[in-house]
Amino acid sequence: MQEFDGPRPLRREEWAAAVRLERLCFSGILGETDDADWETSYTSPKRGGWQVIAHCGQPVSLIGVFHNKVGVYGSPLRIASIGGVCTHPDYRGQGLASRLLDYCIRRSIAESARLMLISGIRGLYTRAGNVTAQEFEYVTLRPGQLRLEAGDFTVRPATAADAAPCARIYQAEPVHFVRRVSKFADHFTRREEFPKGEDWIVESDGRPLAYCFTRLPWGYAREQGVREVIEYAGSRVALVASLAQVLADLNLRELRLAVPWQDTDLLWLLRQQGLAGDRIPLPEHTMRIINFPGLMADLRPYVQARLPASLRRGLRFEQQDDRCAIVRGHERLELDGAAMTRLVMGIPAGQTTKAVTTSPVLDEIIAALFPLPSFLPGLNYQ
Repeated sequence: MQEFDGPRPLRREEWAAAVRLERLCFSGILGETDDADWETSYTSPKRGGWQVIAHCGQPVSLIGVFHNKVGVYGSPLRIASIGGVCTHPDYRGQGLASRLLDYCIRRSIAESARLMLISGIRGLYTRAGNVTAQEFEYVTLRPGQLRLEAGDFTVRPATAADAAPCARIYQAEPVHFVRRVSKFADHFTRREEFPKGEDWIVESDGRPLAYCFTRLPWGYAREQGVREVIEYAGSRVALVASLAQVLADLNLRELRLAVPWQDTDLLWLLRQQGLAGDRIPLPEHTMRIINFPGLMADLRPYVQARLPASLRRGLRFEQQDDRCAIVRGHERLELDGAAMTRLVMGIPAGQTTKAVTTSPVLDEIIAALFPLPSFLPGLNYQ
């Protein structure tokens, strides 16, 4: 048997074979592919991209890495999103996916990513130090719970012409992915990515104020009475009106909504109508801080806005292998990567033990900085 080739980046001439591998692993169906067309369409990104292990000239294990930035109150959070993780059934049980994931982590660090975000929760990811994190209030809306504000707002299906207005509304959010208008245009024109979903625009006097995108939740292929909101932005008053209208227009028995903990306006509006939910981590995802000093260096404006100069003096953030530390002078809090990820990115109360220090000063710093605001992957879901 020939030795495995990789881990390494996918080659253009392997793209069609990688597509077949992904289809086989996720749908169980190979399907037909035109190799020449796929090779022509493949472009290798400057960072990230598809990484493989091959055998006998064919990809047998595959991972996609997609670099993004999230704006956190004006500071950049550099993310390597991981998706499309699969191994050919004939090659499973040999540790190929673990080798490939480790390679992707090291490569992402070298390409300046600070946080790894994975669309999935499985042993492969948790063994690599990834954890469920961030804090959301998960609300389930049902008919009759939200009051329809008749005449104040108009809720209509979005079209490709709404790409630019949606981009403007989204970029005004205090916590958002850094995107171009083309991301929204692709979403509206390539419905195969969300074949069982809808897009909604909320207007007042013809002016777009908000939007929300819905889809059928995973695992509900035959259920037509359930939707979840994958992304929303804009006026929270308009959004509440849109949710009531979506429930009515689609004749839903429930509409699910994950609200980041810092979105106090939307949570307050929901509570005014008697609605509250469960505190949960980011659904269907795991994550891991892979470069803690780099992360905090990028968040310097965020840190400066929240800490006085007296507390910033001598403050350092360190990492050695899987140990991360917050240091100020002789005071030090050191945690493993999983615990530091949950401290920094957040976890609902009661699901983890609070980090305990012997320093009132470090306690004050940690309380001022963490957890970071939570975010929804939405259109950046990979």
